[in-house]
Amino acid sequence: MRIWFLKKEHTKRGNTKEEILNYLKTHENSSLGEIVMNLSLSYTDGLNNLLELKNEGKVTNNSSPFKYRVAGM
Repeated sequence: MRIWFLKKEHTKRGNTKEEILNYLKTHENSSLGEIVMNLSLSYTDGLNNLLELKNEGKVTNNSSPFKYRVAGM
């Protein structure tokens, strides 16, 4: 019998990205501060996950004011 273990950090990051996407679907145009506060994330975790989502093309942002939203919405 084989038991497979996933790194907790990788699993957590995947779930965090999903949580951010779900939050942005219901709270369009949210700032990083709003996202980390409402999802109880550290600023660093929130920023890193948002940058990954942006690089994947799943979220976009405006430069002024600096708000994020799900891409294509």
